[in-house]
Amino acid sequence: MNLLIIIAIFAGFSIDATFSRTKNSWMPKPHRTNKEMCQSGDGSSYRGFVSESAYGRRCLNWNRFNIPSVASKGLGDHNYCRNPDQMLMPWCHVRRGRRIVREFCNIPRCSTPTTKPPPAVDTELTCGERSEQRMHKIVGGSFTPIESNPWVAAVFHQRSGFLCGGSLIAPCWVLTAAHCFSDGAERKIKHLNVYLGKTAINDTDADREQHFTVEKLIIHQRYNDNNYNNDIALLKIKSGNGGCAVRSASARTVCLSPAHTQLPAGFQCSIAGFGRERFLAMRYSQLLKQAEVKLLSQTDCTSQSGYGGRLTENMICAASPDWSTDACQGDSGGPLVCEAAGRMFLFGVVSWGDGCASRNKPGVYTQVTNYNKWIAAETGLSKYTTGIMYPTK
Repeated sequence: MNLLIIIAIFAGFSIDATFSRTKNSWMPKPHRTNKEMCQSGDGSSYRGFVSESAYGRRCLNWNRFNIPSVASKGLGDHNYCRNPDQMLMPWCHVRRGRRIVREFCNIPRCSTPTTKPPPAVDTELTCGERSEQRMHKIVGGSFTPIESNPWVAAVFHQRSGFLCGGSLIAPCWVLTAAHCFSDGAERKIKHLNVYLGKTAINDTDADREQHFTVEKLIIHQRYNDNNYNNDIALLKIKSGNGGCAVRSASARTVCLSPAHTQLPAGFQCSIAGFGRERFLAMRYSQLLKQAEVKLLSQTDCTSQSGYGGRLTENMICAASPDWSTDACQGDSGGPLVCEAAGRMFLFGVVSWGDGCASRNKPGVYTQVTNYNKWIAAETGLSKYTTGIMYPTK
């Protein structure tokens, strides 16, 4: 009798467990993909639970703010980081003192398949192509993805961190400013690292970035650290496997124009870098920024209210008409590029200036077209320095 009771009880548990499994199988399971719980692209599809900004401030509840069509953008009664308006990455509202402002969030990036297309290499015929993608407008420029300026290089020192910007002019060569290396030849190049494809200065994106050591540092032999004449230098870069830069959407070469090419005053060009967002700011910009400037005539730049006799024939000036945008500390060595026939050509290297975006004190740039012969002699890049892609009249 006892045996029959035990069997009956066991059967009851089995039926209940079976029913429970069957019942649960009809319940809808939450739909979560890797792309929703981590950042892919600009993070518009992110649905994870990070709820503080990159600066450690607690995010505010989205219901406090009137944003249309919130349901389709992952917003609601929560304070998780989201990207409902296609900005550079997920963000949230935070309280900064008495103000409520937007701040970006640090979101883990999604892993990508390991299968990669065969490496491609830029040549003198494939330079200067970019995808124009402007992001959230801020004072003095705009945040921009590296794909908009894929030739921008970030030069780091292992001990002191971010050092200067630069421009990829050939797969193995970066052009930058001589003043970035204040101790000249004494600086040990083994401490230098160069990154291509970097959008965020304090973040690593393995899918877009390429890392290099420096094989050779060449500072112009006539560089004058008193007046910044001949403020130009070359870095020969080498990857971990001994190769050079691989062409991708986030790493491309910029074009060089023919020697001594000059553009007229008022011509619109652009600058890009990780420099400070205002004079004497405490830190560099976390993200790559881009700004539009116009070239100035030598007469305007050397006027009494400008720089007078401090300018040499190897320098050019550029500024915005309202003096609101400019290069600043940390942008040194970066590119001043100008468009011709749909390609971007490197006309200047960020060199010096009085303050940042100060009236009548434009940014001063090393005039790259004065150095084609020097670049060719030091690198053997005569095919690149002839400026074959520059349009002829």
